[in-house]
Amino acid sequence: MVDNTVTIDSKVYDLDKLSDEATLACSLLQEVQGEIVQVSRKLDILRASSIALTNKVKELVSEEALVETEEETET
Repeated sequence: MVDNTVTIDSKVYDLDKLSDEATLACSLLQEVQGEIVQVSRKLDILRASSIALTNKVKELVSEEALVETEEETET
């Protein structure tokens, strides 16, 4: 089997037999897909961090720092 292949829609293509333009497009596609995975992982980390920091802030805030809103003073 050929090592230098790409699979598109369940069909395997030999990259050595594709045009330079097709080879470049495949390379760019692979790079973009890899970056999507990295960004997705980073987003997961950021979301988890946001949740953890929100919970920490909730633990640390005091009633003394609470500001009354107009709605609260009217009732």
